[in-house]
Order: sequence, then C-alpha cells, then structure tokens
Amino acid sequence: MLTTDPLRKNYEFSRVYQRGRFISGRYVVLHYLKRHGQLKRLGVTASRKISGSVQRNRMKRLLRESYRLVERDVKHGFDMVLVGRDTSDAPDLGRVQPELLRLLKRAGLLDQRPDDKQTTVESQIRPQ
Repeated sequence: MLTTDPLRKNYEFSRVYQRGRFISGRYVVLHYLKRHGQLKRLGVTASRKISGSVQRNRMKRLLRESYRLVERDVKHGFDMVLVGRDTSDAPDLGRVQPELLRLLKRAGLLDQRPDDKQTTVESQIRPQ
C-alpha cells in the first residue's frame, strides 16, 4: 500500500496553489491538484493570521492527525495542501476531523469502498 509523501519545497506548494482547485471550510482550506502516477502527496500549513507559533503549530498537528485518520481512504494521484484558518474559537480534533472529511468528499478525493467496513472513514471519527 502506498503512503502519503510530504510536499516540502516552496515550488511544490506554489504549483498546487496556482494550478489546482480549492475548497474552503471554517477551519481548513483544501487545495488539490491532479498529478500523473500513483503518488499522493500532502503539505500542511497554517495561516499567518493565526497569532503565535504555538497556535499555528497546534493547528498543523491537528491537520496532520485528521489526515492520518482518513489517509487510507484518500485517492492516489493527487497533491494536496491543507491550510489551517484563523477562527475565534479554539479548534480541536472533534471539529477539524469532520470538516476535513466533508471537504475531501466534496472534492471527490475519497475512495468508495462500501464492502470493507474496517476502512470506512466514518468509523474512525471519534465523537468528543
């Protein structure tokens, strides 16, 4: 099974921003770009409007964990960038995870595997 590789270079992020599409939510903006091959790559960043490095790093950790929970159901062949947004309330995994799932569904980036109950995304979401 292929895992998700990281986006690290500035030009990789720029390519997704400029050539790709995006969907916005309250806590997350999902940028995505179709690519050739079976690789899926992810970049995580937080808006500079989130004041303080502690809050920005917390948002990035929440985004990485939210993605980790749904990683096996995300389609291959895409570059994705998750951008954490500034909000008045403090986000937690119980808020960010369902939103990321909704954005991935709207973008058509989730594999549909109804026969395999262990890999369904909804079973991995923990209510908090």
